[in-house]
Amino acid sequence: MAIKGSLKEASLPDVLQLLSMGKKSGCLGLSFHDSFGQIYFDGGRICHASIVNRPLDTENSVYTLFTWTSGTFNFEPGVEPEDGAERVSVDPQSLLLEGARRVDEWSLIEKKIPSFDVVFSLDRPRLMMNRDPLSPEQEALLPIIDGHRDINGLIRDSGLGEFEVGKALYGLLNASFLLPVGRKRTTPTLPRNASPLERRELASALYRAGMHDEALREFRALVEEAADPVASFHVGLIALRQKEWAGAVNAFMTAAPNAPSKVSLLHNLALAYEQLGQLEKARLVIDRALGAGGSTDPLIQLQAAVVSMRLGDFQAAKVRLSESRSLWTTNPPPAVWFHYAAKVAAMTDDPDRELLLLAAATETHPESAVLLNNLAAAHLRREDYESAKDAAEKGVALAPEVSQLRRNLAAALEGISRTDRTTQTSSRS
Repeated sequence: MAIKGSLKEASLPDVLQLLSMGKKSGCLGLSFHDSFGQIYFDGGRICHASIVNRPLDTENSVYTLFTWTSGTFNFEPGVEPEDGAERVSVDPQSLLLEGARRVDEWSLIEKKIPSFDVVFSLDRPRLMMNRDPLSPEQEALLPIIDGHRDINGLIRDSGLGEFEVGKALYGLLNASFLLPVGRKRTTPTLPRNASPLERRELASALYRAGMHDEALREFRALVEEAADPVASFHVGLIALRQKEWAGAVNAFMTAAPNAPSKVSLLHNLALAYEQLGQLEKARLVIDRALGAGGSTDPLIQLQAAVVSMRLGDFQAAKVRLSESRSLWTTNPPPAVWFHYAAKVAAMTDDPDRELLLLAAATETHPESAVLLNNLAAAHLRREDYESAKDAAEKGVALAPEVSQLRRNLAAALEGISRTDRTTQTSSRS
C-alpha cells in the first residue's frame, strides 16, 4: 500500500522510523521545490538513496534530505533501485542522530545563506591576511568562488554535498572572506536546455517512486518535444496504473515503431486490451509477445493465462499457469499468480484445488487482503464458518476499508451462530 503525505505534517525522520519498524521494502520519493530525491528500503533498512542531479552517496543524500522540512513524500512498495546502483545496508536509526545535528546546524546556515542562487566572490586582501587554517572543504571551494558561480554551481563543481558546502561558506562568511555579488535567477533541478536523456532520467525517477502525476507531466513533454518512444511507453504504463485503458493502448501504439523493448510493450498492450474487454486482440498481442522471446518471462505467461481464462479456454489457462509457475525458481510466485490459479480452479469445478492454492497463498503472502478475502469466501462456500471467520478477521485487520471482507466476516459469524442454534436445538430434542 502506498503512503503519501506532506513533510510539514510528518517529518522525514518520522517517516523513516515508520518504514524501518514496518520492515518495508520499496522506494520513498521526496519532492521539494524543483528538487527530487529517493530513498530505497529493503526489509526496513536503507539500501540506496540519491538526489536527482546531485553527486552524493547514500548517506549524504539522506543527510541532505533531512534538511527538506517542506514538500511531499510518497512511498511505493516493491520498487527496487536501478541495476548498477550503489547498494548498501544501513539502519535508518543510525542516521537519525547525525541527521538531527545537521538539521540544527543547517538552521543556522540558512540565516546567512537563505538561497542556493546566491553568488559570492572572495575578499582576497582580507583572505591574504588570514593566519588561521581553513577546513579541507573551504580549501576546495576557494579556487571556484569566482563571482559567477552560485551555490548550486559550487556544489556541482566541487563534488561536495550541500551540507559541506553550506557549512564551509558559513565559516568563510563569518570570517568576512566572502563578498555577496547577487543572485542567479531561477536555478531549477533541470535547466531549460537539459538534454532529453537528463529529463528522461528525472521522469523515470519520479515514476519509480510512485509520483505518477509528476512523471506523467515530464514524459508527456518529452513525447511532444522529442517524440521519445521510451517516454510514450511510460505514458502508457502510467495510464495502466490509473486504469485509463484506452489511453494506455494509444500510448503503447505510439511507442511501438521505435520501442526499445518489444516484448515488454506487447505484454502491457495485451493487458490494456484485456481490461478493455477486447480479448481477441489481447490474445493476438500476448501470443506475439510469447513468440518474440517472452515465453521465459513468468509474468507474460501469466498474462497469457488470464486472457485464456477470460476467453473460456480453461485448458490453455492451466497450461500457461503451470508454465508461469515453473519460471519462478528462486522466489515463490506473487500473490496475483495464486489469485488467478485459484480462480481457474473454481471455474473448472475443482474446489479442493482452489482451497489448497488459497491456503498456500495466504501462507506465502500473509499481507494480501485480497487473498484472505478469497480464502474466506471459499470456506463460506464449504460452510466452514470458523475457518472463514479466521481468514476474514485477518483480512479486516489488514484492510478494514474493504467492504467485501466485512461482509464475509458477518456471513461467517452468522453461520457460526446458526450452527450453534441448530446444535442446541438438536441437543434439547
